[in-house]
Amino acid sequence: MDQNRTKQRKLVSLLVKLTHKGIDEFVQKYATNISEGGMFIRTRDPKPIGTELSFKVEIADGQRVLQGVATVKWTRVEGDPTGPAGMGLEFRELDDASRVLVDRMIGKGSALAIEPPPSLPQRGAASLADELFGDFGAPAAAPLEDEPFNPVVSLKPVAPPPPKPVTPPVHELDIEVEAAPARPGTEVDLDLNTLLNTTPAPVATGIDLFDEIPESALEAIDIVPIEHELPTMVRSRPEPAPQVPQTPVVLQAPPPAQAQVIARPTGGPVFLKDIKPSDGTGPVIGIDLGTTNSACAVLTKGRPIILSSKDGYNTIPSIVALTQQGKLQVGHRAKAQMVLNPTQSIFGAKRLVGREFDSATVRQVSERSHFSIVSGVDRRAAVKLGNDTVALEEVQGLILKECREMAEQALGVPVSRAVVTCPAYYSEPQREAVRRAGAMAGLKVERVLNEPTAAALAFGMNRELTKKVLVYDLGGGTFDATLLKLDKNVFEVLATGGDVFLGGVDFDNQLVDLLLERFATWHKKPFSGDRVALSRVSEVAEKMKVALSERTTFDVHLPMLEMDGQGKPLDLRTTVTRAEVEAVCAELIDRTLQAVQDVLLDAKLKASDVDDIILVGGMSRMPLVREKLKELFKKPPHASVNADEAVALGAALYSGTVDKVSSLVLIDVVPMTIGLGKPGGAFHRLIERNTPLPATKSFGLATQKNDETEMEVMIFQGEDSNVAGNEFLGAVTISGLPKGPAGSVQIAVTVGLDAECVLRVEAREFRTRSVVRSTLATRYTSDEIASKLGISQAKREEATKTRGEELEKRAGGFWGKLKKLFGR
Repeated sequence: MDQNRTKQRKLVSLLVKLTHKGIDEFVQKYATNISEGGMFIRTRDPKPIGTELSFKVEIADGQRVLQGVATVKWTRVEGDPTGPAGMGLEFRELDDASRVLVDRMIGKGSALAIEPPPSLPQRGAASLADELFGDFGAPAAAPLEDEPFNPVVSLKPVAPPPPKPVTPPVHELDIEVEAAPARPGTEVDLDLNTLLNTTPAPVATGIDLFDEIPESALEAIDIVPIEHELPTMVRSRPEPAPQVPQTPVVLQAPPPAQAQVIARPTGGPVFLKDIKPSDGTGPVIGIDLGTTNSACAVLTKGRPIILSSKDGYNTIPSIVALTQQGKLQVGHRAKAQMVLNPTQSIFGAKRLVGREFDSATVRQVSERSHFSIVSGVDRRAAVKLGNDTVALEEVQGLILKECREMAEQALGVPVSRAVVTCPAYYSEPQREAVRRAGAMAGLKVERVLNEPTAAALAFGMNRELTKKVLVYDLGGGTFDATLLKLDKNVFEVLATGGDVFLGGVDFDNQLVDLLLERFATWHKKPFSGDRVALSRVSEVAEKMKVALSERTTFDVHLPMLEMDGQGKPLDLRTTVTRAEVEAVCAELIDRTLQAVQDVLLDAKLKASDVDDIILVGGMSRMPLVREKLKELFKKPPHASVNADEAVALGAALYSGTVDKVSSLVLIDVVPMTIGLGKPGGAFHRLIERNTPLPATKSFGLATQKNDETEMEVMIFQGEDSNVAGNEFLGAVTISGLPKGPAGSVQIAVTVGLDAECVLRVEAREFRTRSVVRSTLATRYTSDEIASKLGISQAKREEATKTRGEELEKRAGGFWGKLKKLFGR
């Protein structure tokens, strides 16, 4: 029966509610009821043969595990000696997430025939159940050989496999039948005489760096605003031309094996190569591109509205995965296969996007990641999916594409423009990476908006407020604390701070440690399970964290977590209280409060000067977070903003100002200090953090050699006194200088940041007052940077060790277990 015919006939809705407490328990205990082509449902009132059903299967927490269309193929009435009453369903359609789960389950249980089984010797239902299940949901018998299967296609008719006579097990089910339902420019003037008089004598080696040019001296030369001249002078290193990749070849044989994919060149997108570039027209949407979850919102009649995903959720998991059949999955479908296929499930890309592969941060994180982090284009961090090297920008682009498609479905028109949010503490290369991710998804990113600023817009835009507010944004992977002054529709950031390596996943890691300690205590041996087992523990730790924000105890039961030396399965069974969770997470919360106090100090304000505290991010729902903030500010946090949706709603509100004149004014600040690398590795600070944007700073250089026509300056971002502890932004090459004796040619260099924290550089030769060519590129490795600046190996190793120890301390013992498991 084809889909058109299925749609024409009226379907009977069937809701099956199971008592299983999680996906793991459902997979373990229900697998014997599932085949590739259908499933058995026990009921005293089976539907007539031929009845077409629109069915949903839910587990105890209300989570939907299966959904699709099926036909009643056979029935068994109560009292039949061959087994319990029920009906065999033949699958007609399954959504993607259900098919992934079915494919997983048929490797665990026998392939249940959709034809009625032959008569068996009579025995009671109770004895049959005891034989099949035993204690703790252990499998009843060795599974039969799985049928080979091909890559699945969403919502396509599925043909049942040849029947295999197996008696369906007994399950107690509750069944309900329901009815079917204009940026500012920056002018810099330079007084040539003043500068030349104060120019120090050139030194023999290295770069001669003047003091910054004082504002009082900038009077003589009229320089055109930076934004107007730089496009032809300052450019990033061009991306290599995209190469046409070969079509992937997926090899299959029973039983299913890892997909074999022909490797593609790494010069361009792998999965987004056919996306049409944005034409820069049409509606603008707001996207909260999160570490663990993302959300999309649109402005309708002046009001922001959160869009629902294809699966009916207001957020989508920021996960991209490749199935064993070589099919790409994004969002909920990717999360559904994450436990059993962790090496091909990419999450947390937001933490590493835009970073150099050989940076200390990436090296430390790669040791703990369950997927492979490799060097990609321009030596940026990338990941392995199958045999492909995929840029982290493309991983985020796939999530943005999912959001774009959600908006197109809701609006009914093509969407090619967006306002995308990022952490306030993002560096300049990371912000540029967000723009590249948008371009890969077919979106023109009209603005990269700081997440705390977006949340403040959701709180105060068009409310005519005059107050100071603190945005406490504790999300899945990052933490931001931002203090803003609201004066009607003027939103001025006074100070910002945070940690791009502190979020919900770090809380999860602490809870994983807690659970594994319980396991070791109970079984008197340390946990030694595989990566799938560890993923199961991580999954239940996240559920426990969420549940204990609402209640005070949580029961954990993970059957067959690993096997002992005699082949006996070892379970994890324990009860965890809210107080125990708060005890292990207290140190992480204290770190966020320290960042909050640093922000107050930078803004020269006291806690009592803050009028409201806005909570953003799922982790802000933790009761201990609210208690600690109330203790610090002597007032409870504001509860009017949805913590999961505020950032996307604020981005949607800002999107309404892109194409028209608005009374909205945003004044942001520099998140981290911008400075220069000096010989020996010293960091010369130019633009201090929390300087209002746009911002510029000028400094002078002099040639070091006779007839020198080219000079180079290294630019870094961070707070360390040595460049080895900061992030390399790029090298500015100044060329086309007039020839002359050493020290006779002086250049004024102006470094500027626009309202979106995008870096611009301009250089002028003093004597002729002419602009000289300057280009900004990031082509150097850390070794090359160290060589050019004369940084000693000991200093580099010290910085790497310090960063590594810091990350180890933050992560806890969980990462040590990962490192042991993965051999890295």
